[in-house]
Formats: sequence, structure tokens, C-alpha cells
Amino acid sequence: MDASSEFNLVQAARGRKVALGAKLDSRKITKRDSPIDQKSRAQWNLELEKALVKILLQHNTPYHRGRNGEIWNMIVGIFHARHSYVKFSKSQVQEKEKELKRDYKMLKEARKQSGVDWDEIWCMIQADERLWDELTTVNAFLLISVLD
Repeated sequence: MDASSEFNLVQAARGRKVALGAKLDSRKITKRDSPIDQKSRAQWNLELEKALVKILLQHNTPYHRGRNGEIWNMIVGIFHARHSYVKFSKSQVQEKEKELKRDYKMLKEARKQSGVDWDEIWCMIQADERLWDELTTVNAFLLISVLD
């Protein structure tokens, strides 16, 4: 068996179709590509988010803010005690808190804009199409700048 046939067999075993003489994918492997990271991705739902917010509000005191590491361990413990069917790490819970804060700040700023109303029935912002276009343009720009 010559080298090119052997190469094609190896690529076929890996599930890739490669033309003879084609370059291999030299993409950088990042932490996100790790199977462990994919496996441990937290799956949040509305019930879990509400429960986390309730716990965070209960522990939003000067005493708790001064004892950062201990309090996060306690918050995660309380969260798991109330929702034993999920097991999130401390970092996953902290990431969710950051995400919730970011979303809250964005909604708070959006509600301050003129021409924006809050729909109590749907619990969502109502605005003109022009304002939505402006908001999505700004968010797309922020997302691109964060990813760079």
C-alpha cells in the first residue's frame, strides 16, 4: 500500500473525505472544543433562573458581599438543595449571575428610551421598529467587539 492510499484510509476512518493532496484542517483547538467543556454546559430554564435570582436577592447584603468565596459556595449549596436534579459548578452559577445582570441592565436602559413601553401582560418591551433596529445594531456591534 502506498502512502497516499494509507493517508486516505486514515482520513476515512476519521470520517473525513479528503481529496488527494488537499491540506488538512489546521484550525486552532480552543477550550470550547474540549468534549469536557461541551458536556458540562449548564442547561438553564426559567424556573432555575427565578430560583437563582431569589437566592441572590436574599444574600444581597453588606455582610454577604464581604465574604465573596464563602458566600458563593453557600449560594450554590442552597441552589442544589432546592433543585437536586441539577448539578452546576460554582463558576456556572457565577456566569449565569453575570448573564442575568447584563440582561437586566440592557432592559433597564432600553426602557429609558423615548417611545418604549412595557407590556404588563406579555412582560416585554414594546417599541417602534426603528428603535429595535437601532438596538440590534448596537448589540451586534458590541458582540463583534467582544468576540475580537
